Amino acid sequence: MHSLKNNIYAVSLLFIFNGCLFGSWAAKVPFFKQKFALDEQTLSLFLLLLAFGAVVSFPLAGRLSDKLGVQVMSKLAYVLYPIPFIGLALSNNTIFLAVALFCFGFLHGGMDVVMNSWAAKTEGLTNKKLMPFFHAMFSLGAGVGAASSVLLMWADIGTLVHFIIICGFFAPFYMLLRQPKLITATTVQSATGVVDDNTKLPKLFLVSIGLIAMFCALGEGAVADWSAVIMRQEFATDMSFAGWAYAIFSIFMVLARLFGHTVIDKYGVTLVVRGCALFSLLGVMMIILVQSPYIALLGFAFMGVGYSIIVPLVFSKAASVNEHKSGVAIAFVATFTYGGLLCGPVIIGVLAHHTSLKEALYLLAVLPGYTLMRAFLLAPNYQKINQ
Repeated sequence: MHSLKNNIYAVSLLFIFNGCLFGSWAAKVPFFKQKFALDEQTLSLFLLLLAFGAVVSFPLAGRLSDKLGVQVMSKLAYVLYPIPFIGLALSNNTIFLAVALFCFGFLHGGMDVVMNSWAAKTEGLTNKKLMPFFHAMFSLGAGVGAASSVLLMWADIGTLVHFIIICGFFAPFYMLLRQPKLITATTVQSATGVVDDNTKLPKLFLVSIGLIAMFCALGEGAVADWSAVIMRQEFATDMSFAGWAYAIFSIFMVLARLFGHTVIDKYGVTLVVRGCALFSLLGVMMIILVQSPYIALLGFAFMGVGYSIIVPLVFSKAASVNEHKSGVAIAFVATFTYGGLLCGPVIIGVLAHHTSLKEALYLLAVLPGYTLMRAFLLAPNYQKINQ
């Protein structure tokens, strides 16, 4: 039990730390846009550079975490991650900013794979589904980071000092990651007792569950970028009211993740995943069909619940298909997840350009159908489809 608690503390720290640094950066995007006089198109390219750095890091982080162990890689990422983070604040030209953003994305994505691998191994120490809770810690960290940006800007504290304060705050907690042998590297042995590093991952199965994560992330990305626009354009609200759409979406997502393991223990993975798919479907249909902005906010709350637990459960399942290569498996499905987050806003924008914004949202009403049909793949006792 003591070992389990220590692992939970260490993994929670990684998720909060990663979320806090990313949230601090995200809240500062308007500052960097103004500092370097970036138009919307140029800013989009810089943000894509950050995402590209994350995607590039996935396979490398997956292989290294499986080879060296998640604890070693977590300590390394924890030490290196603040360097490009502070580098963003030190950027004095667009070339420096581009390099810092790529490196920041690279470390962010690498830590994402490593911390999810450690989280999956921690789940293996208990019979509870802890992954939704850990993802709630990331959301909590992101919220704290964003709030710190707002408060320190209000106090007229510069970006460099702000970022140094954030990193300095987390420095002492590094000791949580140094506890000896929290998680040991796993090995897979053949019938002769020789360690087998050539076990193959079930790629077809990982693609199948990766699509579940991708479709869920596509909706999450679309809500993040378009929720305020939907409220302004389709429900004629003012700017302050429009901002509540994503706030309520995020709040209900965090709450659902915090209590997700309790619901899963009671009703099982398959039923909960299907319930989440139905929540997201109901939420988007409320936004499409009603005229009241207050009902629309309720729809965004339903979507927050619907998108909350599915991706964490996909990561958990991916890690379980091959314990020795859990990092590589998580990196594989993480690529689908990031693809959905990046493509979601773009696809909705293109569809809205040719139809209308509400009609474009019908895509988000169709995608849960795949999750409803394939939810059984995430059940703990489901055998890999190619075995």
